[in-house]
Amino acid sequence: MAKPKVSMIVSNFNGIQLNLIKDCINSLIKPNYSNWELIVVDNASTDNSVDYLKKRFKNHKNCFLVQNPINMYSQGLNLGASRASGKYLAYFNNDIAITKPYLNNLVKEFEKDERLVIAQGKLLSYKDHTKIDSTGETMDIFGNPQTLGLGEKDKGQYDNPREILSASGSACMIRRDVFKKIGGYDSIFGIGYEDMDLALRARRFGYKVQIIPKAVVYHKRGITDTADFIRVKVKWHFNKNRLITMIKNYPFLLLIKSIIITIALYKLIIVYEWFIRRNWSYGWVRLTSLIWLVFNFPAIITSRNKIKKMGARSLSNKEYSLFSSKSLFSNFKHFISIR
Repeated sequence: MAKPKVSMIVSNFNGIQLNLIKDCINSLIKPNYSNWELIVVDNASTDNSVDYLKKRFKNHKNCFLVQNPINMYSQGLNLGASRASGKYLAYFNNDIAITKPYLNNLVKEFEKDERLVIAQGKLLSYKDHTKIDSTGETMDIFGNPQTLGLGEKDKGQYDNPREILSASGSACMIRRDVFKKIGGYDSIFGIGYEDMDLALRARRFGYKVQIIPKAVVYHKRGITDTADFIRVKVKWHFNKNRLITMIKNYPFLLLIKSIIITIALYKLIIVYEWFIRRNWSYGWVRLTSLIWLVFNFPAIITSRNKIKKMGARSLSNKEYSLFSSKSLFSNFKHFISIR
């Protein structure tokens, strides 16, 4: 029996300059899996990534380059999906390397459970394979993200498959038909929280998101955040996207409680950044994200209503149990520092 086709989609920006894309492609181009295609979406790189990829793929009929005219992550993810022909979409950032059984182990679990729509493997540190990089993603009700297992010694404590709130965007697999049904990644996000938003939507349609620990991948965390201008740009997107995720997916009463407190904290942090840390750019990022929200609020509400009209339910007790239980006080330092 033929194995279902997997479309591996890699998001790339300046992967040659950052010394990432070559290792990534070398890892993916010879998977221990018989039915695959590889699609690299280049998000308007300014280095030699495009030239390298054209030469690298010249003699590979199942490897393709898609050029995104702008450097926007979520748009690039959707471009890759539009080019894909596989039953499953295996997304990767350009800073990963897979182990040989990775695709087989994920597909095996998907084929056993039709309700399983999004999954990630166990991400380990590329530099130290004994340290965990991610065993799932979650957040608290105020949108503070948390990577499960990050930095822990891998002692097998996460080796049982289990449901998670969201899968890591660095390496995850998604059913293509359901991906299309629920609208794919929301292009308004740009970068940050797009994976959480997709997972929450999938869950609201009754699907499952989980970790498959036998599918191991190695991740070079943090290398892409090297330039200060990149960090500022990403911080701006993360700040607006935190609020978009809440507005689109929270039930009304939870939204009112969470959004009021979150916006109040934004205002306090703007004052802290400007007058205590003297970091004008970071304070400005928080302020302009709030201004952006005001002008784009009608479009976000339209998106919220569209999801409800498609038949999505409200978040259930199961979803609430997967949110981070850390108090806002314990997360406040993280609230300030997070992108």
